[in-house]
Amino acid sequence: MTDLHCHILPGVDDGAAAADESVAMAAMAERSGVRAIVATPHCNVPGAFDNYAGPELAQRLDELRSAVRQAGLRIELYPGMEVFATAQVPDLLDRGRLLTLAGSRYLLVEFGFDESPDFAGRILSAIAERGVVPVVAHPERYHFVQGAEELLLEWCRRGYVLQLNKGSLAGRFGRRARHTARWCMDAGCVHLIASDAHSPYRRTTRMEEAWELAAAADGPEIADFLLYENPRRILEDRPVRPVLEEFERA
Repeated sequence: MTDLHCHILPGVDDGAAAADESVAMAAMAERSGVRAIVATPHCNVPGAFDNYAGPELAQRLDELRSAVRQAGLRIELYPGMEVFATAQVPDLLDRGRLLTLAGSRYLLVEFGFDESPDFAGRILSAIAERGVVPVVAHPERYHFVQGAEELLLEWCRRGYVLQLNKGSLAGRFGRRARHTARWCMDAGCVHLIASDAHSPYRRTTRMEEAWELAAAADGPEIADFLLYENPRRILEDRPVRPVLEEFERA
């Protein structure tokens, strides 16, 4: 499997606090069948985390790669970030301050839980106009999406990528997030599942549970598509499609 959303980079956000935690997260992921992780620290969060592209993030990733190798792990680590959507995002993109997922055309974007749908749409459109494909992080958790899920079908039609959290499928973010995640799965309005892991203790990098939940509800071919095929396509900068189109759901 490939995990495209993971707060494994140590000491930069509310994810791994130190390198030993990061290595433990990598080991847990590898044992669960993950072969590649994109490190996605929070970026552009007002009053909290900056983490813009630059030599400091690159050095931290290189150091983590070395620590992972010294621990005897073979899992591959790639650069990225989870960009909080503000009005400044288009300009930050223009100035090269944002990292896409593994250098691909895909940018992981998150929103405030009570964001305006109109603002979200404008930011996603501005990103797409720059030749970058927005990957919407955990849309099932946003209050402005819950109860208005048809918005996600519109985003799919526009070519935006939707990423569910494994914890949402398991009910760890509450009933509304789980209901919306299941709506996405049933409608085929999803491209991939990721861990959004923050530590080796809670919200972990173990991904076999995500595969099992998806396979039990929707079939192993859907689970493989969301956890193996589409994430690998993004890692390799290839086009992706939602379940809706890949499996020709009504």
